Amino acid sequence: MAQKYTILKVLLQNSSKVQNSDKGFTLIELIFGLLIMLLVGGFAMNAFIEASSTFSNDKKNIDSTQNLSAIMEIIGNDIKQAGEQINDNKFPVITIENSGGNSKVTIRRALTASLTLCEIINNSSTNSVLTVANNGLSTSICNVGTTFSTTIPSVITRNQVLREARDYRCKLDDLNGNYTSTISDFCGGNTSESVLAAMSDQNGYMRSFRYVNDSEVTANEYNITISPSLSDTTTSNTPATTTSVVYAVGSPIYLIEERVYTLTSDGKLQLQIDRGNVETLIKGIDKFNVSAKLYSDATTRAFSTTPVNACVTPNETYSCTYSIASTATYNWKNIAGVKVELQAKYDATGRSTTASAADTEKLKAQAEFFPRNVLSR
Repeated sequence: MAQKYTILKVLLQNSSKVQNSDKGFTLIELIFGLLIMLLVGGFAMNAFIEASSTFSNDKKNIDSTQNLSAIMEIIGNDIKQAGEQINDNKFPVITIENSGGNSKVTIRRALTASLTLCEIINNSSTNSVLTVANNGLSTSICNVGTTFSTTIPSVITRNQVLREARDYRCKLDDLNGNYTSTISDFCGGNTSESVLAAMSDQNGYMRSFRYVNDSEVTANEYNITISPSLSDTTTSNTPATTTSVVYAVGSPIYLIEERVYTLTSDGKLQLQIDRGNVETLIKGIDKFNVSAKLYSDATTRAFSTTPVNACVTPNETYSCTYSIASTATYNWKNIAGVKVELQAKYDATGRSTTASAADTEKLKAQAEFFPRNVLSR
């Protein structure tokens, strides 16, 4: 027992010495421990920041791609509808202009079947009223007599009555849907709305105006009031006053929807409908390029190997300028496709607007469309 007591005593004494020791961490040990903690914390924080930055950049790239796809769908649908109910191959259904490496594209389609012009219109005409044929039958007779300088054909074929065009305009006055067609030549006393219209000379030129009102002259004819007068209208396809262009009796008048897409210098892709208010579709766009792929021969469907006004980037089959002003052989039914390219500006940091080489492809959207009516060539 004495031996065991001695060992226990020693152990207790040693334990007491440890407990009573006032020795702690040295300054070097403390600094070294703090450095390790800082290094581990720094690595963790750096990994978190990089992951957060990658997530933010990827999200912005995804959002940008989705926005570009949505805009591409809007433009593509308009291109697909270009030229609907327009039988004139030379009518400027699609025009493409290029300035500073970016495009301006104008797309037109008819809202109804064409009306029939019953008088001669030339560059000096200042009409505020146009006479058109209508009787609801398969043929219409222009009975305007001797007031015009050329012989009036006895029968002019048209596809649809003027009333449909009038009804379309009248419905714009009543967005609640209360308008109903009657035998009246007016829109129930409300004639404030107008529809954009264009006359075609069937050679690529057009003169545009707004169809404001109409009144029946005889059982076969209507006078349609237009604004502004023809002398005031201007479009990129309106011939110069020195150009001898005549819109003959029987020329079609189309009630049209016109949509113009342009990119501003500060990166806003804008849309203007029927020359009204300009709306911004999307911001932060760096490039907007539209080009037309053309058949040199619509019958054989051979591609044009040397298109007029080819794109800045050499390409054998695409033209970045396409209008009656850029080519004497304008024929919108020769379009094999319209390519649209969009590229967004890069703004991952909130300050930079220049994409890195690795990110550039992520910020692009490209697709090709063609007017459905091209198939009716």
